[in-house]
Amino acid sequence: MLDRLKDVEERRKRLRQGGPPRDVERQHKMGKLTARERIEKLFDAGTFRELDLWLRPIKTGFDIDNEELPGDGVIIGIGEIQGRRVYAYSHDFTVAGGTFGTTFHHKVTRLMEMALEKRLPYIQIIDSGGERIHDWFGRPAHRPVLEGKHPQGASFTMYRAPGIISGVVPQITVMLGPMYAGSAYVPTMADFMIMRNKTAFMSVASPALLKAVTFQDVTQEEIGGAALHATVTGTADFLTQTDEEAIAICRELLTYLPSNCDEKPPMVHSEDSPDRREERLLEIVPADLSGPYDMHEVIRSIVDDGRFLELQRLFARSIIIGFARLDGHTVGIVANNPAESGGILSIDTCDKQARFIRWCDAFNVPVVFLVDTPGFLSGVEQEQSRDGLIRTVPKPVFAICEATVPMVSVFVGRCDGIARMIMGTVRMGIDVAYAWPSAQVARVNIAEAVAKIYQAEIAAAAEPERIKAQRLSELQEKYIRYPYHALELGMVNEIIDPRHTRQVLIKTLGDLANKKPYPRPWRKHSLITQ
Repeated sequence: MLDRLKDVEERRKRLRQGGPPRDVERQHKMGKLTARERIEKLFDAGTFRELDLWLRPIKTGFDIDNEELPGDGVIIGIGEIQGRRVYAYSHDFTVAGGTFGTTFHHKVTRLMEMALEKRLPYIQIIDSGGERIHDWFGRPAHRPVLEGKHPQGASFTMYRAPGIISGVVPQITVMLGPMYAGSAYVPTMADFMIMRNKTAFMSVASPALLKAVTFQDVTQEEIGGAALHATVTGTADFLTQTDEEAIAICRELLTYLPSNCDEKPPMVHSEDSPDRREERLLEIVPADLSGPYDMHEVIRSIVDDGRFLELQRLFARSIIIGFARLDGHTVGIVANNPAESGGILSIDTCDKQARFIRWCDAFNVPVVFLVDTPGFLSGVEQEQSRDGLIRTVPKPVFAICEATVPMVSVFVGRCDGIARMIMGTVRMGIDVAYAWPSAQVARVNIAEAVAKIYQAEIAAAAEPERIKAQRLSELQEKYIRYPYHALELGMVNEIIDPRHTRQVLIKTLGDLANKKPYPRPWRKHSLITQ
């Protein structure tokens, strides 16, 4: 028995080494960790328990059958992250370039199944050359896919599982290497994506394929680099510079998330008093609301310990989304940012905001809106875009109306017309709306109203700008006196001292903690697209 145990341990040690030393060295020379090193840094020390280490790749009839391919290029298992159980898999680029074999598919799909069955989050660490074509000619896989629908084995099962799991348990992608073609759909279907700059690449076609088909010379960075996905496509929530930084962000992100849709996020104790009064909030917003200021300062002044984990920081920057805590409880923040294009709304801000609200609603995270926006800068380009304003504007409106979690708005500055719908109204499901004394909230933009109501008079006037200013002043004095106008018409529930914003939000969310949605008609799902 001792001899057999020795043989087992020797074999296990060899499998855990992954690919040959030269490939491990190449990985390190690229500034990348190996799959197992990444797993070790992700999980609390000594808690990771590997599954299916011994599974072997199928026989294909090609020379690749002569290679051992430990784990078929992927490590899967369960461990603890800050004391919470989490599933994870990590591509091993030292084994056949981390390519997807049939056994690889089976292992990853089985891990997704277990995450769904046990209602635990899962993390996928991506670093792969994509599908291993040799396996397409091999025998069927070890096991049918999720729910046993496809007897041909695990091919393409990784693409089905995330859609079934979505909204049940959190899914996080940590993208530290490449992924191309259909394989790239898997990481993008997760809830959150962390990408490493200069080493992570993701696109439908590789540069070589584009060269062959279109005769265009492009680089990996141009068509699928992490910087592109963080700034232009909005696919990456975080842009990092090292493997270690990406993994650290993943660990922090998990602290804000529940394990599944039936739970609330864990409470994290803070020494920051819920009654803290923040004097600085009297100074951040300028008297002239057309002037810029950074809403990040407002957020940090309100939340626990000034800690705010922002998502998609480099994409659609005139709106801010992310996680923070109020008295230890996770909240989602949606805020306009006047420091970026005056806080203007756009196609991209609508997409960014809507998806985040829907995630918060799926996982029981209250949403706090901090509002100061002049609305949309409608132009020919935005209107004529394939994802034009008229098609995109309803997305955040739909998300707010559909949400059942507590939602609280604080109007800091401007908001009128259709912008009120984008940022939420009490008639749309916002539970409580507050205003600072600086707020200018109205049903319509009064400058636009003056131009419409007095159109003929202004057009006929010798000094149209003087008449326009005169009528504007009269309209404000007679009908719209900020900030009281919004309260008189029921658009806002109360005016608050900016210094007390933290206290007010904590008490209000406490009152709403046991909010139950009113009965709604049964349906399979809504039809809005994210």
